[in-house]
This record gives sequence, C-alpha cells and structure tokens, in this order.
Amino acid sequence: MKSILNESDKKELIKRISRLENDSKKLWGKMSSGEMICHLSDQINMATGKRKTKYVGNKFLSIILKWIVLLGMPTPKGKVETVKELKQGAGGTKPTIFETDGKTLIELLEKFNENYPNNKLIVHPAFGK
Repeated sequence: MKSILNESDKKELIKRISRLENDSKKLWGKMSSGEMICHLSDQINMATGKRKTKYVGNKFLSIILKWIVLLGMPTPKGKVETVKELKQGAGGTKPTIFETDGKTLIELLEKFNENYPNNKLIVHPAFGK
C-alpha cells in the first residue's frame, strides 16, 4: 500500500496533484477537483492536529475498520461518507482559487513528514487512537 510517509510515493502523488485542472473529470464520488484538493488538505490538517474532528466510531468497529484499510481492501464507490468536519458542503474547507488550493495541498504534503511524528496521538474520527 502506498504511503505519504514514503518519499517516492509522496513525490508521485505531488506530480498527480500538479497535473489536476479545475475542470478535471470526477472519477470517484461527488467532489469537483477543487473540492477534492481542499478535502485532502483537511485530512492532512486532521492528521497533524491542526483540524479537530469528533470521534464517531466505537472500539469494536474501529479495530475492524482499521484492519480493512491497512490491508488495502477496496472501498465501495459512493458508499463511504466522511465526518461533517471534513465533508464538502458541510464543515469542510471550501475551495477558493484552484491553483492556490493546489499549492497549499502540495506544501502540506511536503511538510507532512516533519509534522507527523509530533502528532501520533491525534484521534481519528473513525479509527480512534
């Protein structure tokens, strides 16, 4: 499974983000490319403790869900919703200028490895600690 903690995987992801355009075709879900960029930035900010979310899981489901994700099982398209703090149209960051939002996401990715080790106790809304 690819990881942004792996430098080559992160570089590949940054290249893909750099190729996105404001009118890129939706391939997964309901978000536009601008909304998706903001959603990913929100996810990174959650992982580093800069964006707070409430824990909505329970211990039993959290353990099962965590292993499903870690094993790389495919997620059914359109069947998984995020928490309202990260959801576009609810509490998620709204897109502004596409190019600026893209640069912000790339900067967050580039700095992630510096920020992540200091935030290992952040509570994930579905997985817990």
